[in-house]
Amino acid sequence: MGTQRYVSFGLVTLTSLLLATSLFAQVSDGFEDGDFSADPVWSGDADLFTVVDDSGTKMLRSNSPGAATYHLSTPSTLASEALWEFFLNLRFATSGANYVDVYLMSLQADLNSAPDGYFVRIGDTPDQIVLYKRQGGANTALASSPSGTVGSSSNNPFRIRVTRDLDDTWTLSYAPGSSGAFVTAGSMMDNTFAASTHFGLRIVQSSAASAINNHFFDDFAAGPIPVDETAPAILSLLALDELHVDVQFDEPVEEVSSEDANNYDLIPFNSIAMAERDAVDPALVHLTLDLPLSNGNTYTLTVNGVMDLSGNAADNVMADLLYFVPDVPQFRDVVINEFMADPDPVVGLPNAEYVELYNATNDKFFDLSGWRFLTSSSSVTLPSYPLGPGQFVVLVSNTTAPLFAGIPSVLGLSSLPGLVNDGTTLTLEGPGNIVLDQLSYTTAWYRDTNKDDGGWSLEQINPVTPCSNSSNWRASVAAQGGTPGAINSVLDLTPDSTPPALLQALPLSASLLELVFSEGMNAASLISGSFVITPSIPVTQVNPLPPAQQRVQLTLGSEMIEGVTYTITVSDVTDCPGNPIGASNSLLFAIPQEQEPGDVVINELLHNPITTSGEYVELYNRSAKVLSLQGWKMANVSNDVIANPVVITTEPLLFFPGEYYLLTRNPTVTASQFPEGRSERFVTVNLPSYTNAEGTVVVQDGQNVVMDIFAYDEDMHFPLLQSVKGVSLERQDPDRSTADRTNWHSAAEYVGFGTPGYENSQYAPAPEPTGEMNVEPGIFSPDNDGYQDVLTITYRFDQPEFVGTMRVFDIAGREVQRLMDNELLGISGAIAWDGTMNDGSLGRMGAYIIGFEVYDLTGNVQNLKKTVTLAHYLDR
Repeated sequence: MGTQRYVSFGLVTLTSLLLATSLFAQVSDGFEDGDFSADPVWSGDADLFTVVDDSGTKMLRSNSPGAATYHLSTPSTLASEALWEFFLNLRFATSGANYVDVYLMSLQADLNSAPDGYFVRIGDTPDQIVLYKRQGGANTALASSPSGTVGSSSNNPFRIRVTRDLDDTWTLSYAPGSSGAFVTAGSMMDNTFAASTHFGLRIVQSSAASAINNHFFDDFAAGPIPVDETAPAILSLLALDELHVDVQFDEPVEEVSSEDANNYDLIPFNSIAMAERDAVDPALVHLTLDLPLSNGNTYTLTVNGVMDLSGNAADNVMADLLYFVPDVPQFRDVVINEFMADPDPVVGLPNAEYVELYNATNDKFFDLSGWRFLTSSSSVTLPSYPLGPGQFVVLVSNTTAPLFAGIPSVLGLSSLPGLVNDGTTLTLEGPGNIVLDQLSYTTAWYRDTNKDDGGWSLEQINPVTPCSNSSNWRASVAAQGGTPGAINSVLDLTPDSTPPALLQALPLSASLLELVFSEGMNAASLISGSFVITPSIPVTQVNPLPPAQQRVQLTLGSEMIEGVTYTITVSDVTDCPGNPIGASNSLLFAIPQEQEPGDVVINELLHNPITTSGEYVELYNRSAKVLSLQGWKMANVSNDVIANPVVITTEPLLFFPGEYYLLTRNPTVTASQFPEGRSERFVTVNLPSYTNAEGTVVVQDGQNVVMDIFAYDEDMHFPLLQSVKGVSLERQDPDRSTADRTNWHSAAEYVGFGTPGYENSQYAPAPEPTGEMNVEPGIFSPDNDGYQDVLTITYRFDQPEFVGTMRVFDIAGREVQRLMDNELLGISGAIAWDGTMNDGSLGRMGAYIIGFEVYDLTGNVQNLKKTVTLAHYLDR
């Protein structure tokens, strides 16, 4: 299969032609005077047009509020040896009911009647630019662009040029955008009309909202063809196959000189066997080569002696041609290598999003034509673009492309799908919508809280690894914030030698189990690998999930039984680089059971973190059930109402009895502050706001039933701490009430003031009460070191409806703290004392008496006492 690669060279600019034409022009209007009633005078449906300032340029714009056919025209007798040029931008999708006719020669002023003459139609059903002759109510096409040329739904800027020479040969050319790089659409001889009275434009507009006020015009010029003193230049080279190359000149070339093969030289190591000027487009020459082109080589064509129609001869005019036969891409042949999701605030790169692609192969060439780049919400189809081995291309939108002028290999697109700051899924699809690369990023991928707020790109560490996940990405360390079009600043090609691990086993139904690995796996190894379930359930089918095979679904031969916990062990499987699975190859799983309020409790809270993204909430499953957190929510309380719910996860997430899950805004921050934390239990959740001083944490299930609620404030911390910033509140006993303020204490200093994902440093389950009142331990040391910091007092009665008051006395009999004051008691309960006095100070070392006075409704009174010892370090 041949390629369609070309390179633009030696472009003729429109500006010089306009200047030359305007000297003798019958029509010349750039609307810089802000008017179209004079110099020249335009007449017609004047109230349906206006002159506007469009990004600093005065332009004529349509002003019809709805469906209409309307026109403007100006006197012009130009009819032979003439050149007509103009700019327009149709910022809507053209159709058979929405198009523009620009009359070059009309035999009357009123264009609404579609009079006889010559005109250029922009749009219509095929979305083309077409030069028509109109005679007796019928249109005859003289030259046309390909279908779909006017293809955008929001931005169709073109400069259009038409010439009629002395021989009555009409030539239509057009330049996308405003660069002046004209493409010849075709030529034809026609001498039907030799006179004209008017030049102008006619708009056919439907009731579609997109077309209203979205026709823009500028730089109308009509005059004699300027004297050509410029030699032909090469616009592009196009390799049709290994033996045929098309040369597109910027103007028609003379037949004899253009068909002289000796006027062309192709290096290295080739020559021209034959040259032939195109029968329709005199600016196009077809070359036949003596030797076939070599795949992947760049050639230089030199042209000498080829003349234009004015006799100007090319002198050493050169252009390069990269020839290649596009390879069929496989997964990760081309990768998403870098992207800027949040460019603001600017560090050093343009304030614009971009996506960098990289050809990770050593010997493959690709043409991006028809490939697609997608996010979770939108997509864009890529144009033809050559991407050789080891090359980059930076995708940007056409509107921001000028900002990247100094950056190599930039490809402007009609639009670039928006990159969500806090994460989305990016996909690159090749021919046939085959997924070539895919990733789902979050702000945690930056691994740097100083960079995840904007201005820094995310870069891939190893672009040639066959699989890539979050561990293969991090924030750029380049001074300007990223490396678009260049080698990544975090590049590390060290081969992956880390064995994969089994992370999750998720029952999707009673007979379908999904496994999640720590990285992409070798699909063949998954199919041939061993999956053993205990108690025994046979695996009848293994289905690796694309694109990276990080997940695999197992179809089971019999159904799982609710209430039974199973173990799955995986062996004889490898990751993409070939590393066999390591010791982390076994997991428990079970069908989730129905949850009830209190099954899961809030176990730890960091509400006043050192960094803004460091908040976390720890949950603990104190039930005997296997639960799933899928669809559960975290919320807070606003204006006395549960508000601002945030879903913990949309996927199944098993929660086994006695396990912890740590919900954190930023797992990287939490892990760095608490290195002993169990990061495998961390779940990234964009938690609702929990203010530093006080607030309420709410846990809801998928049906919005409250599972637990915790109202906290700073006074619940150990009072002798100099600062509670970065100190978590830990629950002492999961089985005591969340609302019991004495059930909470500051995390111990020896663990770094937090225990995310594992047992609390202040864990102190209340012992079973013996007799009527019990204390544990008898000697305690409230110094926040995590060892016997709190005294737990339990009680039990043989009947309910007792009311109690509990006080602490020093050895002299003075009350130093009141723990309970006339509270209605249950049959049993517990309360804690952290050794502080009524005034907030820490009690002195020595003996204290716990006095517990209780009475019932019949007047029975009991006075219970226990002696405890409060201890300190000897140096205090």
